[in-house]
Formats: sequence, structure tokens, C-alpha cells
Amino acid sequence: MHRSLLLLSVLTLSAAPLIATAQPAKPALYTADQATAGAAVYNQACAACHGSQLEGVAAPALKGSAFGEMATAQSLTADALLDVIANTMPQSDPGSMKPEEYAAVTAYILQQNGYPAGGTALAKGAAGLKDAKITP
Repeated sequence: MHRSLLLLSVLTLSAAPLIATAQPAKPALYTADQATAGAAVYNQACAACHGSQLEGVAAPALKGSAFGEMATAQSLTADALLDVIANTMPQSDPGSMKPEEYAAVTAYILQQNGYPAGGTALAKGAAGLKDAKITP
């Protein structure tokens, strides 16, 4: 009897931190096709600086703990991420890509950070982008 109670207490205590740190589900902000298109654009226009696995080379990582820390420190939203990409990338020729290419790259980055695909394509001004904090 005491072993069962002790085991129950240990299990309850060990599960408590998991419950307390549970994060809300990430919103679906892009389509799967959009992220696939974004991967192709990323490989062509972004990978040389940001790395083929978004790990960061000559430019910052776009996934992983370093990206997560930066996103958290800046309270980065999906809308702000799209703005930064569209207005400053590629560094050698900012603003040179089409709006749908910037949106596709942003979708790919979100996908690589664990955001699920949905039924609506990511686009500037789309519902939910301003409220979607980046949480890799």
C-alpha cells in the first residue's frame, strides 16, 4: 500500500512541471504547398548565408535554440518575420523577390520550426499573423 502511494506521489510530482510548462498549440498559418515552394526559394536565395538546414552560417540561424532565443527576446511574430524577410532579404538585393516568394520562405521557416500547415496560404495582412508569436 505504501509503495503504491509513494509511486503515485512520485509520478504526480514528476508530471507537474510538464503541466506547468505546456505551451499552446502553434497556429496553422500557411499551406503545405506554400512551404514546399518556400523550401525551393530558400535553397536558391537563402541557404548560402543561413545554411541548408537553417542552422546559420554567415547569417543567423532560422531554427533551433539560437533562433528561439532571438525570437523570444524580440517578441517576434509571424507578421514581423515576414516583414523582416521581405524588406531586408536577400542581403545582396533586398526586396528583389516577389511577395509570394517572401511569403513562401516565411512559410518554410515556420514549418521548420514546428508550425503545422493549414488550409490558408500565408500572406501579408492575413488573419492571425500579428498575434502569432514565433516559438521554435
